[in-house]
Amino acid sequence: LLRMIPKSSVERLGLSYTRFVFSAMCRLAIGYLFLLNVFLVLAQSDRVLDIFYDMMALSFVSMIDDIAFQLAKFDVLGKSLRRAASSKCFAAEVEKTPYAFRIKTTIFVKVVFVFNFLLFLGGMISVTHLQNTGRFHCGDVTVTFGDEIWENAWVVGE
Repeated sequence: LLRMIPKSSVERLGLSYTRFVFSAMCRLAIGYLFLLNVFLVLAQSDRVLDIFYDMMALSFVSMIDDIAFQLAKFDVLGKSLRRAASSKCFAAEVEKTPYAFRIKTTIFVKVVFVFNFLLFLGGMISVTHLQNTGRFHCGDVTVTFGDEIWENAWVVGE
């Protein structure tokens, strides 16, 4: 979005370009935090079922926003939120940035994408290697057998 809309078009609409850029950067930061969360879930899970449950929980949390928006439209969360959720958004035509600038930013976006891919691939490779070498194995195991007494138990290692 930032590479397609020039600063002059945003300011002509009466909007602050710095706020426009800040909102785009916040959305980018949210995407990076989500990717980091997915990476941590994948790195720490030892069973596929754990990954499935964690992804379901992430999906549920992301749907809370949609549910809150619908509740605001139905006047459950107050009149001011109903007005905000029901208000019409404005649409405006903006001129496109010149082709030469768009090419440069397109190349930049592709480089950032490849960098992100290589960063997360390297992270997964390093965690997998550490798991295979035993770095994340447990140090001890505690077992509780209940209240019964074992007669003639064979104990190894003492």
